[in-house]
Amino acid sequence: MYLTSDHVFSLSKPFVITAIIMLLIGSVVGSFWMMAIFGVILPEAIARTTNLHTFLQFDGFITLMVMGISYMIIPRFRNISIPSVNLAYTSYALILISIILSILTEISFWKDNTGPFLANICRILGVSIFCILITITLRTRPKLLKMTDFFIGLSIILFAFLTVFHTLNYNEIKHNVLLWLMFPVMMIFGIEYKTLPSFIGFIWPRKTLSIISAALLTLSVGSGIASSFYNDDLIVNVLFRSSFLVGTVAFICALNIFAGFNTNDILKLSKGEKRARYKYTLVVSKLSFAFLLIGITLSNISGLVTTLFALYDLWIHIIAVGFIGLTVALYLPLMLSPILGRPIRFSYFSKLPIWLIIISLNVRTFGMCSFKWFPYSILAPRFSTWPSHSVYLAG
Repeated sequence: MYLTSDHVFSLSKPFVITAIIMLLIGSVVGSFWMMAIFGVILPEAIARTTNLHTFLQFDGFITLMVMGISYMIIPRFRNISIPSVNLAYTSYALILISIILSILTEISFWKDNTGPFLANICRILGVSIFCILITITLRTRPKLLKMTDFFIGLSIILFAFLTVFHTLNYNEIKHNVLLWLMFPVMMIFGIEYKTLPSFIGFIWPRKTLSIISAALLTLSVGSGIASSFYNDDLIVNVLFRSSFLVGTVAFICALNIFAGFNTNDILKLSKGEKRARYKYTLVVSKLSFAFLLIGITLSNISGLVTTLFALYDLWIHIIAVGFIGLTVALYLPLMLSPILGRPIRFSYFSKLPIWLIIISLNVRTFGMCSFKWFPYSILAPRFSTWPSHSVYLAG
């Protein structure tokens, strides 16, 4: 069955729109949460919602956005349709119900385990449907750049594993934030491995570096899963984080993100809308991967210096907001065009979201450094409020 663009884009629309709504709500809740831990006294009704920040960003924004983009882009790589549109919508409904039930549970709507149980059932069913549909789609091999399926498959396997053990309430998996972030990062790698070469202007990524990257990232996923069961094993933890960093560097080099391909000639020959699109792609892709490298590097340091809460919080937001956020911004004009039903011109597309992401991360870093990388244990109301407001601005 061949792909019809209206069908696939209408399918992705509720995922993308709901994900953006979750992002906005989660960012506001996260601002309140940061204000609370910096000593700002919040009304009880607001304070009770602060634990929803991580949940809304991971289970809400990241999960729904990855599912929506996957349903949109992966079939297009093969020019086929998703195996079952109705099942795809069912997966959306199940994930959304799971999120709503979890929110109601978090704000103490349920006094027993009924809410969490139903939320877990809905979540595991929704994720299972998504993984099965994408796996069936992957059975149709692409004609070019077949390595992209490896990164996508790695993401799907990790997503399924994380969902199962999260449902089983295995705490070490729930607290392994870097492993959770690897799921969307691997999916982004798969999509960018296929699309960035044509966007930037070269035909093939570097094959040897691509294989090295795939091997190292597989090692990282495996050791990351192992580190969740052997949390006190320093060697396993170092292997997990270091192989992720080196594998990412190899991936960046394979795709010529920072060097290896001369873009000056293309920029000189391009004019108008084509030049605006090309320049936007170059700048945003370089910024996003720069943030990813910084985030993974800081996570390696944080893994060795576990008492610094500020460092731990910072690298999470650098990867989640800097890399994932900017990557969404990179593909947003392409996604919005069919969703809105009208073309998006890059020459008129607002760069404000890009600037806000960069400024927010700088303000967050400044706010954190104002406390000289404080340990979590010394947070208390005695701190002055101006750094709290700086972090609030960072969202």
